[in-house]
Amino acid sequence: MIEQMQGLLKALEAGSYNAAPSTLTQGAALQIEDLSPVMHNVTYQDKHIKIQKDMPKRSAKSTLVQFDRQLDYGIFGGSAQYEGGVGEDETSNFVRAVVPMAYYSHVRKVTIASNMVNTIDGVKAEDRAAKDAAMKLAGDVEFDIMQGQAHFSNAGVFDGNPTAVADVPNMVGIDQQIRQSDAQSNTQDLMFAEYGSDQTVVLAANGTLTQSILEDASVRSAMNLGDASQFLADPIVLATYNKIAHAKERIVLAGSAQEASGANLRQQWTSSNMISLEGTRFLSGKTRPARSRAASPAAPAAPTLADAGAASSLLEAAAYAYFVTAVNERGESEKSASASVTPAAAGNAVTVTITAVSAAKYYNVYRSEANGSAASAKFIGRIKQGAGNPVFTDLGNRSPGSVNGYLLDKSGMEINELAPYSELKLAVSELALPQASFRFLCISDATPRKSVIVDNIDGQLA
Repeated sequence: MIEQMQGLLKALEAGSYNAAPSTLTQGAALQIEDLSPVMHNVTYQDKHIKIQKDMPKRSAKSTLVQFDRQLDYGIFGGSAQYEGGVGEDETSNFVRAVVPMAYYSHVRKVTIASNMVNTIDGVKAEDRAAKDAAMKLAGDVEFDIMQGQAHFSNAGVFDGNPTAVADVPNMVGIDQQIRQSDAQSNTQDLMFAEYGSDQTVVLAANGTLTQSILEDASVRSAMNLGDASQFLADPIVLATYNKIAHAKERIVLAGSAQEASGANLRQQWTSSNMISLEGTRFLSGKTRPARSRAASPAAPAAPTLADAGAASSLLEAAAYAYFVTAVNERGESEKSASASVTPAAAGNAVTVTITAVSAAKYYNVYRSEANGSAASAKFIGRIKQGAGNPVFTDLGNRSPGSVNGYLLDKSGMEINELAPYSELKLAVSELALPQASFRFLCISDATPRKSVIVDNIDGQLA
């Protein structure tokens, strides 16, 4: 009896094998599953949701959020008169702006049986699904607050023009509201229009983030009477910026040597303000297509590429590989076959003609670096599905996988909620518990020109 127990114990404690147990001669020893009673999460968590937590929130009572904006106090100057003069007839200009509501929702089903299972961490399947649903919506909202309806090309430029944006249900994010303010007089300070208040608030870095670019961005905010003080960007951008301090001299206090190297640059003084810098993964550069869903469009055919001639582009006279994907409100397709082109001269643009795909709302375009392969191609922009076959013009003003940074003045920003995060149990038609999770909201920026976008920053690790 003792020998049998010792044999069983030896079997239970047997080591691992280099082959499947069924392939072993005379089978494998009986082994115990040693599972950790903890669910280890490798994706984002609540601590990574930052942007929406910092935004003021207001309850909305309409599907169209409206607010008033004052543009001037009359025409600047002209109040000085000769003795006895009564002056000019003045009136202030006001506009009413609107932002549409966006609706976020999805459904999860939990079977009756799964609720009965004794899970490794003790969390019921229904509770886990509810928590995951909340995090899924929080992540989608976090991304769209800044980048909703962004990256649409308007004949090669990214200006937020509403006519160049596809008809998709994402919210109109801060990116688009700031970009389109360059061309909208009803967002601009008319008092100082003749003194530069109509200058762009989108600055091109075309490389790494530097102290000079942040200084330039800060003064653009000041030129619009803004007080932008928070800069948000991808962690890679902040890491590159942080290296500025690596070669700088350090102060030695009380004659003692420092025990640590490196730096933690999170603030920069400028002529206008002190800027705090913060990284978020929700501003990272797009490096590949998303996982496709069943309702995603079919993959497009390989794009047709052509040298469009001189256009003051940033492209070199080198080979570039492209591929495209089709996208609708359900998701992104598999990638197309790739194609390559070599501009005849540096500064020439490239046109990417895409064969229209049924059910596609727009197309994502991916490009390699100069003399790179299709395997290294990364996202550079998107174009909506109009009439016929869309043509994306590449001016080289977006590097593959590049990112944007945002210097924000939040005084005019707020999240407008028609419905905060909510859950609704749906009708049971099988042995499962379906539940819808939803949140109805939009982001409005009444003073978009007080914030500044730093465009086309390198967003990839070297």
